[in-house]
Amino acid sequence: MKTITDCLQLSAYTSRIFDMYFKDRSFSVFDIETTGLSPSRCKVILSGMLLHDRQGCRVIQHFADQPDDERQIIEQTMNQLEKVDYIITYNGKHFDIPFMEARAKKYGISFDPKVYNLDLFLVVQSCSDLRETLPNLKQKTLEIFMGLSDGRDDKISGGESVILYEQYMQNHAFALEKTILLHNHDDLIQLYRLLPVIAKTDFHKAMYKRGFLSGNFLIKRISIGGKMLTVSGRQLENPVSYISFPTEDNPVYLNLDAAGGFELSVPLSGRAGALYFDAAALLGKDLSAIEKYPSVVNGYLIAENRGTVNHMEINRFLLEYLPKLENLL
Repeated sequence: MKTITDCLQLSAYTSRIFDMYFKDRSFSVFDIETTGLSPSRCKVILSGMLLHDRQGCRVIQHFADQPDDERQIIEQTMNQLEKVDYIITYNGKHFDIPFMEARAKKYGISFDPKVYNLDLFLVVQSCSDLRETLPNLKQKTLEIFMGLSDGRDDKISGGESVILYEQYMQNHAFALEKTILLHNHDDLIQLYRLLPVIAKTDFHKAMYKRGFLSGNFLIKRISIGGKMLTVSGRQLENPVSYISFPTEDNPVYLNLDAAGGFELSVPLSGRAGALYFDAAALLGKDLSAIEKYPSVVNGYLIAENRGTVNHMEINRFLLEYLPKLENLL
């Protein structure tokens, strides 16, 4: 296995809405190259990560220059992903991560990085109108739409990369290796440069639907039903077992299990088509983080109004409330 590191001059992305969820969180842009689409018959031949931290911005690629390198690639990738809080992918939830999990299982390796996956493809697909205006939602199509096509030197597709790798394994020509690496390298950089596309989406709705990080909790599901706001997911580090039943002073139900799962239920009151709860009672005196929002009135947060869910307000509340729970455990 070859490991290639390229140091870059690339500005860190920041915006008000993005920083609400990810400020001060460590990340890796993540993308793999394989010999095909089926993990039962095909291999991982290249794992690429773009990191932006105190050490600067760099791309790290693990490349299989020998037939038996796949296991080492998986192990090295897992080690590095466990060091970050979240990853940025493009269709990574449906391809990259499941593919890595399936290939790792073949070697008896548990590929389960405890990180949040910000899958930009799913954000754009489910929470924007771009699928109705663009011919498709391929990454390169989105790059053209966002005016980023001039930042790519790579000229091949993923399918062409598979063919070139087959040729490479026959002669180990450096030119073929360079072309394959460049394709993955540019995918990583361009994906990071695509982050401003979230301004074209309902990003708060996307986070509500896809989950997000809050303190030591990875939220996976948020739902409203039966006059209850229910939040579930996993504890990230040092999971504990703890149950808190509703009381008059603390009306929420909280269940943490030692295996890492958690579930929080907040009862909702209803009036004039709105469902709401007393956020002030749960957060305490400091409401500065949420009182500015239009659906927070006198300390009460309107979670749903005539069927419309207020995603931004709910998400902001959970970003403030869940870390407070850690002080009680």
